[in-house]
Amino acid sequence: MSSTTTTDAPKRPGPAAEAPWPGRRARRRRGLPRLLFVVLLGAACAAAMGLVGYALGLRTEAQGLRDDAERRLAGYSGALTSELSRYGYLPSVLALSRTVQSAATHPDDAAAVQVANRFLEAANREADSAALYVMDPHGTTIAASNWGTPGSFVGMNFAFRPYFREAMAGKVGLFYGIGTTSHVPGLYFSRPLRAAGRIVGVVVAKVDLDKVALPWQRGRDPVLVVDANGIVFLTSVPQWRFESLAPLSAATRRRIAQTRQYYAVGSVREIGLAHVGRAAGADLVQLPPSAAMPDWLFGKDSYMVARQLVPGTDWQILSLSDLRPAQEAALWTALASAALTGLLVAVALVVHQRRRVVAERLAAREALERAYGELETRVEARTAALTALNAELQREVDERLRAQSELTRTLEELAQSNKMAALGQMATGIAHELNQPLAALHTLSDNAVVFLDQARPAEARGNLDAILQLVQRMARITGDLKSFARKAPKSWEPGRISQALAGASSLLQPRLRKEAIALDARFPADEPMVLCDELRLQQVLLNLLVNAADALTDQPDKRIEIRLDVDAAAGPDGRWATLRVADTGAGIPEPLLARLFEPFFTTKPQGVGLGLGLNIVQRILRDVGATIEAVNRDGGGAEFRIRLRVADTGIRT
Repeated sequence: MSSTTTTDAPKRPGPAAEAPWPGRRARRRRGLPRLLFVVLLGAACAAAMGLVGYALGLRTEAQGLRDDAERRLAGYSGALTSELSRYGYLPSVLALSRTVQSAATHPDDAAAVQVANRFLEAANREADSAALYVMDPHGTTIAASNWGTPGSFVGMNFAFRPYFREAMAGKVGLFYGIGTTSHVPGLYFSRPLRAAGRIVGVVVAKVDLDKVALPWQRGRDPVLVVDANGIVFLTSVPQWRFESLAPLSAATRRRIAQTRQYYAVGSVREIGLAHVGRAAGADLVQLPPSAAMPDWLFGKDSYMVARQLVPGTDWQILSLSDLRPAQEAALWTALASAALTGLLVAVALVVHQRRRVVAERLAAREALERAYGELETRVEARTAALTALNAELQREVDERLRAQSELTRTLEELAQSNKMAALGQMATGIAHELNQPLAALHTLSDNAVVFLDQARPAEARGNLDAILQLVQRMARITGDLKSFARKAPKSWEPGRISQALAGASSLLQPRLRKEAIALDARFPADEPMVLCDELRLQQVLLNLLVNAADALTDQPDKRIEIRLDVDAAAGPDGRWATLRVADTGAGIPEPLLARLFEPFFTTKPQGVGLGLGLNIVQRILRDVGATIEAVNRDGGGAEFRIRLRVADTGIRT
């Protein structure tokens, strides 16, 4: 019986055997909410840690992004400041030049202005600047480095520019704008030009800053330089140039229009940057979408704005750093934090990884600082070398300026010597002309005394009338000589060629009679006035007549022919007259025709003349807008043709 009971017990489980299963299921039922709670708590902790990790990562990455942007801006600002320092001294150096001072104090002296033009041209080429020019106190350009180009500044008035007004107020001017003549943007440096304690003009240097922005083109982030009005004038994004960061007030627009700062741009538009917040102490903006921009520049992604003032100016240089790399890095940090929240090992790994990243950054920063220190050392060495080179160049410039000044004084003395030589050549003939009237005066005055003693007033009056006529004749001779000897006036009025010829021929009349030279002059009955005063015309004609008389030496047929032809109709630039002065000499050798108007070149025997006469003639005619050329006539002899503008057209040079 007992064996049966023992055998059947396992096969018939009782209540005691079935009791654990319901408890286990209950515990499982109770554990499900706990597991769900743990899961939810873990998910919440993971989400919280993810948010914390994202916030911390974004702040760190944004700070690093800002630090990198500020370091780049420091480099860009240093390059821009270096460019300003490099060219800022130019107006001061030019203001010390005697050539520039001479042109400013004698703006009507064509020779001085021409020398200044060439000096500024050479200085501009050596300094690699955009333009150098000098203005008078009214803002009109006297001389410029681009005097020989179609876009020359000479004669242009820039009194409306702020740099001119600042210089006239005794200050150093600095202004960026678009050229109203060249339509090329640039930075203008200005400085007052003083003489005898007063401001006699303004010296200006224009510099092209576009080359400073070249390194910016290689960067991923846009870089902008804005002026005090918030207008972008240098940028790595061409579409933004001469656009504003914010709406411009009406007063600002009027001021820009008055100074013509952005002359060729038209209406200044707004870029349209939208402020969307701040990160790492910097503003965040969104760029306006534009199909003309690269893919990485448009859309609604945020960009961090880093700013830095350019020393010595009211400009700001800005860098827009794409925030997406920082956001992506922060997102990865958040995902890692969320995934490894419940695992201490993972946390340790994250901490370890973070420390390694920090260590790498510190190592990279230390390496960068060492490289920066080495760069500073190299820059200092290079700066010292450049300083020494600059001092050497300055000494050379001073030597050249002194040599130029000596050359200018020598040319002036030679020109005066040439004129005095001409007066000396004419003095003998004029003395002969005066001797005869003086002898007659002596005889007539003695006779007049006798007639008065004999109470014969009628005969005495006749002698006195004859004396008066002789005195008038002598006055005309000395008056022509005095007129030729004095300097030409600064301002002139139109004159007649025939009257100038009468004065010149009267001075040369003794030589013409002595050498039996015939002077054949023909002018139209309705001879017009030309744009050149009679005194300058007299000097031109006297030089040509003397040269013609010299060419007739030992010639059987001695004639000087003068003809004046006037155009029948006026052209686009007015009506012109052609004066021809020809001789019957041997002519001019063809190889020498092209060199006749060069200074110190002469075809006369050595010791006769200085070779300045025709060069002076050419300069006089060029000042009044006239031209002169020399040709050989088919029948023999030389002919000089002068083209003069007729004054009755109402056109002035």
